[in-house]
Amino acid sequence: MEYPQVSVVIATLNSEKTLLKALESIRKQSYPSDKIEILDIDGGSKDRTLEIAKKYKRSLAGYASKCRILKNPKVDQVYAKHLGWLNSKGKYTLLLDSDEALGNRNSIRNKVLTILNDKRVKAVISSGYESSNTGFQLNSYINEFGDPFSFFLYRISKDEKFFLKELMERSRIVYENSKAAIFDFSGLSNPPFIELTSMGVLIDREYIKSNFREVFENISAHTHLFYLLNSGKCLFAIMKHDPIIHRPVYSLFSYLKKINSRIKNNIYETSMGHAGFIGREKYQPSWYKIKKFLFILYNLLVLPVLLDSLFLSVKRRKPIYLMHVILSFYTLFAIVFYYLLKAFGIKVKLAGYGT
Repeated sequence: MEYPQVSVVIATLNSEKTLLKALESIRKQSYPSDKIEILDIDGGSKDRTLEIAKKYKRSLAGYASKCRILKNPKVDQVYAKHLGWLNSKGKYTLLLDSDEALGNRNSIRNKVLTILNDKRVKAVISSGYESSNTGFQLNSYINEFGDPFSFFLYRISKDEKFFLKELMERSRIVYENSKAAIFDFSGLSNPPFIELTSMGVLIDREYIKSNFREVFENISAHTHLFYLLNSGKCLFAIMKHDPIIHRPVYSLFSYLKKINSRIKNNIYETSMGHAGFIGREKYQPSWYKIKKFLFILYNLLVLPVLLDSLFLSVKRRKPIYLMHVILSFYTLFAIVFYYLLKAFGIKVKLAGYGT
């Protein structure tokens, strides 16, 4: 068959520890190499990231794959991925973060076939994150829930062992086969929150260009594609046995910086904030605006946080989930702190994600 071209978009910023594994996972794919283009969009890395990307590009001399390195003048990854949507040439766009790697060598092929076999499917999502070989134990918790605030609001796991199972319990499945489960979330009053900005998600770029021009015109619109596609009653596919190996952080300090970054950008309503929770609010049921304030009560009562932490650590059989208590209190403190700074007109540094 004639395979369509796939553009893999990777946003980088000081990604020397993980980028090569991401690139190698693409090289190992069974999908025809002449039908893959890679866009490395860099926000001004000061480490060996660009050196690794350029060396990888040179190594493709004997391959048909294309690798382009683009500059991201605004540093943050939201703008980088916006540039990816603008500059990719494939029929499909696949979004892979620089700290992620495709865990199945047939990942791209299976996703493309899934979307070709049913024209109603416009986004194909990997089966979840694999954390067993990420080194830093807290990555298991981060891969599942992102942060304590997201856990409180959405309570959906992105771990491969639970992701598909929980979606099948909470949503309507249209059909399934050996490779994927197909979902229709359009009839739900409160659909599950699924990000379509990373995790090896494959999206029909041509459909997006024809039906949702705002993705190419508005910097943060692509981060809300799940809601846009859902409004168009599109179907979503969740793959089976198609994990993403994810290494989000290497220390507690770097994770706390990421939590701080998310909070600051949302409270100060930056473009990254509009790509995050404050941007999602207009698509979500109105009671989410109330629920976000209940996060304060959730922490002040202490017992609910403690019970969630104990439940997770026992069910996952990982004591590291007891950290949920500490991380939740830290998140609340940071939210209150930055709200007070904003109330007093004090500006903070907003250089990009994780700073």
